[in-house]
Amino acid sequence: MAQPLEEAPWWDKFSALGTRDAPVYSRETLLRQFNILGDILNAGTLLIDVRRTDHEGGTIRGSLNMPAQSFPYHMATLYRLCHGDGINVISRVMFYCGSSNGRGPRCAAWFKDYCAQRAEAEGVPENMADPQVFTLEGGIKGWVAGGPPYRAQVDGYDEAYWMKFDEVKTAGKRTVDSSTGDDVMEEDGEDSQTKRRVSEMKGPGGSSG
Repeated sequence: MAQPLEEAPWWDKFSALGTRDAPVYSRETLLRQFNILGDILNAGTLLIDVRRTDHEGGTIRGSLNMPAQSFPYHMATLYRLCHGDGINVISRVMFYCGSSNGRGPRCAAWFKDYCAQRAEAEGVPENMADPQVFTLEGGIKGWVAGGPPYRAQVDGYDEAYWMKFDEVKTAGKRTVDSSTGDDVMEEDGEDSQTKRRVSEMKGPGGSSG
């Protein structure tokens, strides 16, 4: 009897998209911005939650939900929204999923590449392209695992939902790559892909605050 064909992963149909890696933005830095600014959108930062069927338990305050499986179809619209009227603009976009090990980094890479292509078409050097694109360290699980200060910045936070998962206690856990000595993010279930190195982004002016 013939064996059924293995279904291709959902992202295969977008294999022609670029794959510029987006740097990882530290959740500690983002939390400080929440505490100082309140509404980070006023400072030009937009969060994109790319979860779909697992979009439960709440979402980091102010996030837009744009499921990864259809995100490439909406990149042009997101780009236009970021540029706004040329005065009130979004200068920083951060993507996350469950643990930011799969869908989040993938969508961030796609959008970073799209922004670079648009910048080139508009005659803007790539290093000056807006918006800047990041992956949020640890995803929503890492954020919730950070404890009360982080959970206070979750819209619709559902304590009972999160306490069902051991991952919440270990999300964002770091291990050391024995071949390089570098920190790496652990793989995590649905979001699993090749382990990504964590390069913590600093705050404005190059500081950690």
